[in-house]
Amino acid sequence: MAEAGRVEPVAGGVGRMVAALRLGAVLLLAGCGKDDGAGVRSEGSASGSGTGSGTGSGTGSGLAGQDLSGTTNDQLVLKAVADYKTWVVAEVDGLVADTAKFTDAVRAGDVAEAKKQYAPSRVRWERIEPIAGLVEEIDGAVDARVDDFEGVDDPAFTGWHRLEYHLWEKGSTAGTKTFADRLDKDLATLDQKMKGLEFPPAAVALGPAELIEEVSEGKITGEEDRYSHTDLSDFAANVDGSRKLFELLTPSLQAKDATLTSEITAGFAAVDKSLSEYANPDGSFDLYTALQAVDKTRMQAELADLSEKLARIPGVLGLKG
Repeated sequence: MAEAGRVEPVAGGVGRMVAALRLGAVLLLAGCGKDDGAGVRSEGSASGSGTGSGTGSGTGSGLAGQDLSGTTNDQLVLKAVADYKTWVVAEVDGLVADTAKFTDAVRAGDVAEAKKQYAPSRVRWERIEPIAGLVEEIDGAVDARVDDFEGVDDPAFTGWHRLEYHLWEKGSTAGTKTFADRLDKDLATLDQKMKGLEFPPAAVALGPAELIEEVSEGKITGEEDRYSHTDLSDFAANVDGSRKLFELLTPSLQAKDATLTSEITAGFAAVDKSLSEYANPDGSFDLYTALQAVDKTRMQAELADLSEKLARIPGVLGLKG
């Protein structure tokens, strides 16, 4: 196969700025402070709007206008939220280590190895993207696209996609050490801050749909990894992150709406089947350029259907006012 992005699967099988802003808005209202051990809020939050861009400025509509004041005493939901935080913290720890393999290769001037490590270094980020997007200055610094800046030479254009540009468009690591160092530093900051976040139940319930919407609005179009074309790896990671949230919420969801639970399970299976046609035995995926138009159309329909069903979770769980 041509150069492809590797993806490490999570249990059960195979988020960019929009999703980050939407869920980040909710989390921002929940506050970021000293962790009380579980980092779980059983009381809700008010609606608001998120902010963010490649330079750390600008605004996004986020979840503004939606009623996010729902609260819950459902112990199954609260356990899911606590378990999700534990999982996310572990994912960020792994993200730092995975990215170090990529940035070490960049600093060593090993273009081939850096290309090989690029997609794997992003997997854990894509799984937790909406939650990670709360730390807005980090989100903009590590995952913003060139569209947010004056051009590819803008010094404010940093993170994975700046390095992606150098590797695939220039075929060189010359002048990239500063960007590699910055990426490591920013992810270390994310690692530290994530441990202190409180995860409100309403935000966690919104997470599964947000991640699938992230796929349908960005990954499926091929605009995210425009230089490397490793979008299908990011696609799979977003789906994995959504599935993880769904699985954690399933005990409560099953008790309240078994039919919806089954429909969502079937929706994930359909997306997995379509994506599996581009998966390789080593866990990597074909390049986005291999995606056939008919398959893209089918996937978009499957994603839209799954997103619609996942969007019903907050209401079913009583977390939508």
